[in-house]
Amino acid sequence: MKNLLRQVYRQMRAQLLQRIIPKSHTQLPKNDGLCIEVIGFFHSISGIGESARLCAQQLATDGYRVKCTSVEGFFRKPQELEWQWKNNIDRAEVNCRIYHLNPPMLPPVILQMGIFNFKKTYNIGYWAWELEAIPKEWIRAIGYMNAIFTPSHFTTKVIQGYTNYPVLTVTHPVTIAAATADIRKRLDIPEDAFLVSNIFSFGSAMERKNPMGLIAAFKQACASFKDAYLVLKANAGANSPEKQMLLQAIAGHPNIRLIDQHWNRADVLGLIQSSDLYASLHRSEGFGLTIAEAMLLNTPTLVTAWSGNMDFCNAENSFLIAHKPIKVNSDHPEFREFENTTWADANIHQTEEVFTDVYHDRELLLSKKSRCAQQMQSCIDGNKYQHALQQLINPRTNHL
Repeated sequence: MKNLLRQVYRQMRAQLLQRIIPKSHTQLPKNDGLCIEVIGFFHSISGIGESARLCAQQLATDGYRVKCTSVEGFFRKPQELEWQWKNNIDRAEVNCRIYHLNPPMLPPVILQMGIFNFKKTYNIGYWAWELEAIPKEWIRAIGYMNAIFTPSHFTTKVIQGYTNYPVLTVTHPVTIAAATADIRKRLDIPEDAFLVSNIFSFGSAMERKNPMGLIAAFKQACASFKDAYLVLKANAGANSPEKQMLLQAIAGHPNIRLIDQHWNRADVLGLIQSSDLYASLHRSEGFGLTIAEAMLLNTPTLVTAWSGNMDFCNAENSFLIAHKPIKVNSDHPEFREFENTTWADANIHQTEEVFTDVYHDRELLLSKKSRCAQQMQSCIDGNKYQHALQQLINPRTNHL
């Protein structure tokens, strides 16, 4: 019964609610008059929650007046972490809103906050997407946003194909906090062992994150090495078939570990920082948050050479894995309507060769390690919210 109600709601949202929201005709004020409300899941442990927090922090650092509105209550979601923000503007002063919510989440938030309030402000959607086509529901949502920001040139190019409204790239302003120092000790992994890590959520479509490909490559390359480890840090697996599939794939390989539990941010960063290599054989990324975090921690990355992460991954700072296009093969609700769309299938044999080479010669990591953080930070600094807002105010201004 719950599944039926959920399907009915999704159809009503896509066919009706997305169509009744009007577009605001409010102009974006000049910089000194901007009062920005950032709307998102500030209390959630998720990539979309982190994007809202990072947005508010960067805007405030760059001198904007910022109000934060968290929307967990609109969806009856529990608050998973503390978030403190001193709002220094009233709701009546807000003249620009940035929604860190993908289109399916927008109607319940906009309707509960009020259509009248929505029409009073210049409205920007911050959307991350992983395919070269977008869902029909997204196309309808484009009609009522004044502008769209995305975290990568890959996503920007895709959405630009559906609209003449401004679509601009704003790199996630990723920051690094203190990292737990004793993660290897906690996991009983020797300090001099070869450690590869990967982080994903089962809720983000396991087929897209492709840990099975990573497991296959690691088993082929490193199964006989007692001092080589692969740690898959996941969450939201519960007793899902996908989790059981992974457990079956790593059975009999004690050096490949699946950790399916919530960790605090310091522990996650500690795992990345203590790794020799952070690996992602993803089939597509709208951005690649954990890849970016690894680079800022100067942990070299091995990545599929396709989609959002290619804004900041290159042959100087990463091991780029070749790929071939394959049809999207996911039952995830976001991807079901895409029967003829493709994403990337990473070359497992090339991945095996990199694992083997780096295991035998860790110095291969040094040149990439020396470039990771600096080149990642350059990408962030070159595509800031401040730059995108300035382009909306003055379209002739270009920031490369």
